[in-house]
Amino acid sequence: MKLDVRTIMLMLSGINLLGAGMMALISFHADNIRGARQWALGHCCMCLGIFTSTQMSPEWPVWIIAAVPFCTGCGIGFIYNGIEAFQGKRCHYWVTAWLGMQMMVQSLWLGMLHDDIRMLVIANSLLFAIVFGACAVRLMVKAAQPLKTAYNLAATSFSFIALMSFLRALNMLSKPAEGVTLFAQGDVNPVFLVLGGLSQLSISLSLVLLITFRLVSDLREQATHDSLTGALNRRSFEDESRRLLARATRTGDAMSIIMIDVDFFKRINDKYGHQAGDEVLRRLAALLQTVIRSEDCLARYGGEEFCILLAGINEQGAALLAERVRLLYADLRVPWKGDSLQCTLSAGVADSLLVGTDLSTLVGAADQALYSAKNAGRNCIALHSDPV
Repeated sequence: MKLDVRTIMLMLSGINLLGAGMMALISFHADNIRGARQWALGHCCMCLGIFTSTQMSPEWPVWIIAAVPFCTGCGIGFIYNGIEAFQGKRCHYWVTAWLGMQMMVQSLWLGMLHDDIRMLVIANSLLFAIVFGACAVRLMVKAAQPLKTAYNLAATSFSFIALMSFLRALNMLSKPAEGVTLFAQGDVNPVFLVLGGLSQLSISLSLVLLITFRLVSDLREQATHDSLTGALNRRSFEDESRRLLARATRTGDAMSIIMIDVDFFKRINDKYGHQAGDEVLRRLAALLQTVIRSEDCLARYGGEEFCILLAGINEQGAALLAERVRLLYADLRVPWKGDSLQCTLSAGVADSLLVGTDLSTLVGAADQALYSAKNAGRNCIALHSDPV
């Protein structure tokens, strides 16, 4: 099978141009997703570098000939930077600059000064193998579905193109130095480029999938969680609670609910402003997250009111947890513009063994106990089973 190497490289250039366009559009319309700009720039640099390399002539000025491999090297560096940015890490742009310089130096040294095309292809192939292998390693992270699928696809694509680059270097090592040209017609070299091109297309698609699934995850997070505190919103809490209560009905396990309300919250808003009140709620939510278990549900039920559903714990056990939260929160100091805010909370507790597993009944019982705690002077815990 004889394949034209220049045509294949033009195809690679077109794939990168397509990837650059997709990433640029995404970066314009989804600016909350990091990494898209770096990927767009990386694809653009690789497109320009690969395309220009197919058209180069020895008569061109040296600075243009040097700029082509520099652009290509920077392109693969920006791809790596995009992965760093997507994962919320700091981008190491010095890596991009070093890759551009490295590819430029070895291309000038081996391609012009020593005229050793065989070693030039080997050096460039090994550089591609190392960088794309590093990209694959960075993508091997733990993630929830559907992001996990996109991560795995991207890591596989980067691994495959790294392998193709490494095998191309080995193939060139097995050839005699004489007669090797950059765009040699042969049975093996073009096959590596075709497989590399398919891998490049797979990389572009997998990066788009990463962004798409991240957007889906973010939208799901916004739909199910309170934007201020990060706790579940009321609707999601009710859906999750009904599922857990249905399981408790089958197993006979106890389920407890704690309703928590910040004391005199309106005074904080009136005196310090609503931003101070928001900070107080954020600190309370963070505190609650540290004391509950992974199987428990925490929600901002409304305003300054939070609700916790505890699996496998009766009313007395829930009361102990509520008292612990009350003491911790009473000791908490919230710094705010030179002041130190100190708040207290009241809580009401009920369990399914006494009132049943109907969610509205259980919430109503805990809310009634919370009302009793407020009538008792606030900064205390009340149980639904306590005598009125």
